[in-house]
Amino acid sequence: MGTHRSSPNLGKAHQALVEVVAAPIYPPNLMACPRPALLITLVVGAGLLFLLGTLAVALQRGVGGSVEGRTDATLSSAPPFTLTQLDGETFDFARENQRPVFIYFWASWCVPCQTEAPVIEALWPEYRDRGYVFLGVNMWDQPEDARQFVKQYRLSFPIVADEARAVYVEYGVQGLPTAFFVAPGGAVRSQFTGPLDERTLRGLLNEIAPGGRP
Repeated sequence: MGTHRSSPNLGKAHQALVEVVAAPIYPPNLMACPRPALLITLVVGAGLLFLLGTLAVALQRGVGGSVEGRTDATLSSAPPFTLTQLDGETFDFARENQRPVFIYFWASWCVPCQTEAPVIEALWPEYRDRGYVFLGVNMWDQPEDARQFVKQYRLSFPIVADEARAVYVEYGVQGLPTAFFVAPGGAVRSQFTGPLDERTLRGLLNEIAPGGRP
């Protein structure tokens, strides 16, 4: 019988296959990254995934296509939330929803927000004495810019920061500024997108007066 002899080319092919199978599956560039750089890459990637997820939820809720003026409330009741005020105090909506609540979403870079800020502040002392709650929800802003805005317009009602960008998604905010008028008990009576003048704001506030009386 003839002796079987392995082909030198076959041996080289087998060795190459072993090397491929044994090689790590990580991309070369990733493996070459120093550990701090790799950690930063992973953190940034996780942050981007979170942002994309938030945007996806926002799009599902209709965020991004605003219609100015008064519209039918997209919420039957105001979702509860707890946020930190710019002065460090905690605002818990669940503790306040037995009173009429005016919630408005704003940002320092929003030009219409700059127009309506003095109007809101002018009515705040009167309606505070009548048992109302005013709350400004700052979003998509730098903390220092928000504080400068509050100082510039001398806003004295509670201001919170939606840093996690969760409350504005929950409320389906589609543009800035947007206001929600919540009756005692938490029912959302109306919402308004765009700057409020004094007459419009006063009329909408009176609609959520305790006992239905302005």
